[in-house]
Amino acid sequence: MPVDKELAKGRTQRYALLVIWSIFGTIGLLLILYGQSQLRWARTSVDWPIALGRIITSEITTHRDENGTTYSDEIEYRYTVGGTEYETDVIVFGGHEYSAHKVVKKYPADAEVSVAYDPTKPSRAVLEPGVESYGFQKFGTSMWLGSVFMATLFNFILRRAMNEEKNVLDKLLIFLFIVIFYPIKICDGNLWVLAGMIGLGLCLTFLELHPILTYGSMFFVAFYGVLWALMLWIYFMSWLSSLGDRKG
Repeated sequence: MPVDKELAKGRTQRYALLVIWSIFGTIGLLLILYGQSQLRWARTSVDWPIALGRIITSEITTHRDENGTTYSDEIEYRYTVGGTEYETDVIVFGGHEYSAHKVVKKYPADAEVSVAYDPTKPSRAVLEPGVESYGFQKFGTSMWLGSVFMATLFNFILRRAMNEEKNVLDKLLIFLFIVIFYPIKICDGNLWVLAGMIGLGLCLTFLELHPILTYGSMFFVAFYGVLWALMLWIYFMSWLSSLGDRKG
């Protein structure tokens, strides 16, 4: 296959991957925006009027698969505003972090509850007004950042594989890789030297120093702590493999 056709094929694959990660990133942004809208309703609901309601459904649904058993709650309640009955299942805007069993215990069937409802749209209501949830924002942010990271990484790897000319982003990533893995280079692969550096960073996080140094030390400990654990696992598995080879 001619070189120009190979480059064209490689670029097509690279663009396809970028489109896929862009879709995931867009979904992450949409989740962030949805979470922000729910957060706005949560803050607004503090001033909503209260109506008397009753729990009409309170049960736990069990889901079983190859990964195990999970539980989810099903809570529905009914309330009346201006002679009109409404039903909804919103406990906290943006979702709650209670366990399914705790929710069912807190809101048993046929229990009377206070329902905060939107005076401009009575069908919009919540059992716990003012409770701020950031679940969608956290998940969306993780999804967006992960997509950006993966898109950037794959784009860099494929560009290097096709020997394309380095652009500014390529040079920046190479510099970041050098900076990130420089401590490991200093340690020369010695686990105990790296462990000592992590321990020193941990000590710095407990000292009352400048926030930049404190947060920098926290990042260092978290990032290189994970790398240290990974390296330790690799060495351990290699040691077990060597024992098996000796017995053989």
